[in-house]
Amino acid sequence: MNYILQSIDITTITLGRALTIMGCALGLALAIMLVYMFTHRRTGFRPSMLMTVMVLGPIVAIIVISVGSNLARAISIGGGLALIRFRNRVDDPRDLLYLFLSLASGMACGVGFIGFGLIAVGIILAVLFFFSLFGVDKIGGHGKRLRILIPESLDYRGVFDPVLKKYCRSYHLNRIKTADYGTVLELDYRVVMSAGANEKEMIDEIRIRNGNLNITLVENFAEEA
Repeated sequence: MNYILQSIDITTITLGRALTIMGCALGLALAIMLVYMFTHRRTGFRPSMLMTVMVLGPIVAIIVISVGSNLARAISIGGGLALIRFRNRVDDPRDLLYLFLSLASGMACGVGFIGFGLIAVGIILAVLFFFSLFGVDKIGGHGKRLRILIPESLDYRGVFDPVLKKYCRSYHLNRIKTADYGTVLELDYRVVMSAGANEKEMIDEIRIRNGNLNITLVENFAEEA
């Protein structure tokens, strides 16, 4: 066991060591990608996210190997990475788990802790796999985000409560903000639908009360910031 947790020597990079590190990084990235596909089999995923999870680990391993313990290299690479701007929004917070896991696996392989990386990543992937297999990640996940636009002159206090009590097991008004230069208000609710509730009928009843303005009902994983 102690041998498994030992780091391989990366002070002198030979072809064999480089292939070992990159092969392990690619293997861990492939395992992460497969578990990611399994846990997102119901909600779907973007191909770009799948590619990112697959190649992020090996790229990080290359960076770590290239930097080594050389301070000048670290500063130069840090300056180069500072030029990159990441502006993509992560739709599903679970995606961050896989991005950080791919990053951590690449760092573990890059510094030579291949055995530790295999064990640690394997344990985390097993937990994620069984959570998804037995539906643990869906507990309490039936909530939706309801956005209702109303005229600025409408007193929203309690006006939608009868409808929400009829169709929702629970609801909570998270935020109120103005839109269209203050001409309308946007009510942002967190709702948990009752079993068998008809979403179409609920929306129709809300439309009667909000003057037929826009109503948006979305799943949590697809909601916007």
